[in-house]
Amino acid sequence: MLKFLSASMLPLLLLAGCERYSSLPQCSSVLDMGKPVAMALDANGSALDKAEDLRWYRCSAGQRFSNGQCVGEAIALTRQDALAYAAEFAARAGQPWRVPTVGEMGTLKQSQCSNPALDTRIFPGIQITNYWTSSTSLNGPSMGCTIYTFNGNSICKEVVSQKRPFLLVMDAAP
Repeated sequence: MLKFLSASMLPLLLLAGCERYSSLPQCSSVLDMGKPVAMALDANGSALDKAEDLRWYRCSAGQRFSNGQCVGEAIALTRQDALAYAAEFAARAGQPWRVPTVGEMGTLKQSQCSNPALDTRIFPGIQITNYWTSSTSLNGPSMGCTIYTFNGNSICKEVVSQKRPFLLVMDAAP
């Protein structure tokens, strides 16, 4: 009898676990487009998060910010190449841009909505995919940490050879 109950309950349990994603509305329908954004935006494509003391580049690496939009294709690189790209970008720009940590990316999460779980008024070109972070994984050197922008959840079991997009951030007062 116990085996029958276990086998018959499994599909119900699996479906119940999906509810946490389906119950969240899309951020584009929840965020008040007339309400000011939580960060100070500038015309050069950066957003200042005063609460976290961080400055974000508003487009994925490889894109440029123009007239309120992200133009061009976001680049997808392996984790090591993403870190190297950020270091080279910082050297050329003369500013300490870097790939954000899991914690820093987590501050962008909009908990009341998803698809994506980031404010698209701040990050207009954000893709729905896993984004690299600079955080290392406790699962060994072949794994890295990413943030899934659909729901803002992090995972530290991403194979570092996977090519993923990434954002750039720097401390607000370098």
